[in-house]
Amino acid sequence: MVMRQMLKDPNNPQHSDVETFEIDDGKVSVEFEGIESREKMLKRKALFRSIALLLSASILTITLGALLTKLDGATRYAPKFQFFDRIPHHGNWSRPEPAPTSTGAPKIRAFMRDPSEYVLSPPDWTRIRIRPQVKEYNWTISDVTANPDGVLRPMILINGQFPGPLIECNEGDTIKVTIHNKAVNATAFHWHGLFHKGSNWMDGTTGVTQCPIPPGESFTYEIKTAGQYGTYWYHSHFSTQYIDGLFGPLVIHSPKEPGRDRYKTDQVVMLHDYYHDLSRNKLYEYLAPDAENAEPIPDGALINGRNRRDCAKVGKQYTCESAGSGLAEINLVKGASHRLRFINVGAFAEFEMGIDGHIMEVVEADGIALVSSPYHKLNINVAQRYSAIVHANSTDASEFWLRARMINHCFSDPEAVEEPEVRAIIQYTEKKLKKGSPVSTSAVSTKQVLPTTTPWDLGTAVVCQDLDGKLEPANAQVAPEPDQMFYLRSNFQIGNYSLSRGFFNSSSWRRNLTHPALNRVTLPGKQAGDIDSNETMKNIFNVDKGMVLKVDGVKVVDLLIDNYDDGNHPMHLHGHKFWVMAQGNGYFNLSDYATLPREGRLLRDTVTIEAYGYVLIRFVTDNPGMWAFHCHNVWHAEAGLLMSFFTRSDIVKNWTLPSDLVGFCSHPNATNGFFDDIKEVVPPEWRHENGED
Repeated sequence: MVMRQMLKDPNNPQHSDVETFEIDDGKVSVEFEGIESREKMLKRKALFRSIALLLSASILTITLGALLTKLDGATRYAPKFQFFDRIPHHGNWSRPEPAPTSTGAPKIRAFMRDPSEYVLSPPDWTRIRIRPQVKEYNWTISDVTANPDGVLRPMILINGQFPGPLIECNEGDTIKVTIHNKAVNATAFHWHGLFHKGSNWMDGTTGVTQCPIPPGESFTYEIKTAGQYGTYWYHSHFSTQYIDGLFGPLVIHSPKEPGRDRYKTDQVVMLHDYYHDLSRNKLYEYLAPDAENAEPIPDGALINGRNRRDCAKVGKQYTCESAGSGLAEINLVKGASHRLRFINVGAFAEFEMGIDGHIMEVVEADGIALVSSPYHKLNINVAQRYSAIVHANSTDASEFWLRARMINHCFSDPEAVEEPEVRAIIQYTEKKLKKGSPVSTSAVSTKQVLPTTTPWDLGTAVVCQDLDGKLEPANAQVAPEPDQMFYLRSNFQIGNYSLSRGFFNSSSWRRNLTHPALNRVTLPGKQAGDIDSNETMKNIFNVDKGMVLKVDGVKVVDLLIDNYDDGNHPMHLHGHKFWVMAQGNGYFNLSDYATLPREGRLLRDTVTIEAYGYVLIRFVTDNPGMWAFHCHNVWHAEAGLLMSFFTRSDIVKNWTLPSDLVGFCSHPNATNGFFDDIKEVVPPEWRHENGED
């Protein structure tokens, strides 16, 4: 016979202890889960006495002693997670950060954000023309133990929920986001794809435009949206931190956007690869000696933060509880047309995605409106965004699979990921969708109607590359003639101590968290002209150096990147959009350079360079500041694939940076959570052998 008793926590009714009594052949065994307190111990003793009265005198005599012994030895349940601000040094862990405080037995779904938040408010296009408004948000960053797909792991969340909240505004509005950092590690936020004209220090890139926000501190980002609309997103830009939960969608409406009368509803669909371990632990493994750029393989994937894993297939090192987890559901009003905004918010994997029985009409890429192009399947790399119009007019069924498959052929070990495909349920409904209404039954129930539809029989992608050559901008601009051209060679090199690092030419970037690049050219004692146009690191692991390309005046710049790596790179330029002039496999044919067509080139902010391929992009340096250009594969960026463009130094030198941002640089906890200079992991005997000490 098994009895289960729930004891409520009087200080927090949402939390409870679970006690399981197994009575078999006169023996009583007890299991405890959750919080221990003196008050609960007393309740438990009283409960046991009641049970004892129901047992025979002989059973009571035999078992009472054992029962009290187990009671006295009961321990508080708490997952043993620790955060470290430095790499292990010579076999010992350096100063640990405090572990996240456990609040009892993990609450399976309480941390999941209501999926109706990702249904956008139907815009009143006439009201968008009114005076711009200020949209204010208050976010508390904290460490949380959660299980989006059933597997328990430490996460870092915004306001205790996952994924992050939707930011929605109109073109011209000002967004103010106040970050209250209650987590154990520092943080910073980047607003992916937004220009920040005249406020480069709001870009949120640690080591480039700011020092991170230390634990216990707050900072308000102010983001102006004039001249931009479409689908964007935000994420932490501090090491690999965002893949632990710090990301979310950002959508800007505008009456300038073409085709807005073609759809009745508008929703966000976030795709991302997912790891069952804290990203910093994966980073240690990836940057370790002799790793040879073997990127960490995802454990699976999520759609809008949801999936359900088979706990029987999960390793014994994890705690898995699938009860309450479920697949994402996307409701479409039957007979209507719908806009789905797809965002790859992941770390590493490019996705190939499609909807059974439905054509997707792609109408936007990275905030740029497109001429509608039909696709059965769509490739979307890390940090890219595509909007597609889907017509809910199928008569074959009422539920359909949305399938998003990680292109595991681009992994170092294609067979390592057990479940490369994640699915969501597309469900027809007769009800009108509106923000705040229940969109997903899985928010309150795990009983889901699973589709029986089949995928498009078109084979599967084996190459990670873009759709750029097939996409046509709706408001095409003629790309201007270039004023100058820079050449970058992207590759990985194995140097001293068998360390594999990413390089642009001869530069491998390491962020300086206490004196970022923008500070070095604006603070007293430094001049904006001090950085040479081709400054590179004299020591490849020296954190004070990095490649900076300085461009004076407003120029049209061409950037040609050759990829000597066997992996693709989703390259992102901060503060600008660029024209994709050419891309492909092998080397770019320079004899074609003078005759490249300038009409109909796609503008975007994130482009894929395929393995052993090239890309040629063109942009205008009309936005003053220090702007990062980097691979958005988080592992590659942390390995050094980042450099910066320094534009309009004549303006930047007169800037005064916010005093609180400057103050963070001298805060004793500003570097909490940083994977410190790799030299600290090198055993002293190796240094002696190489004549370093």
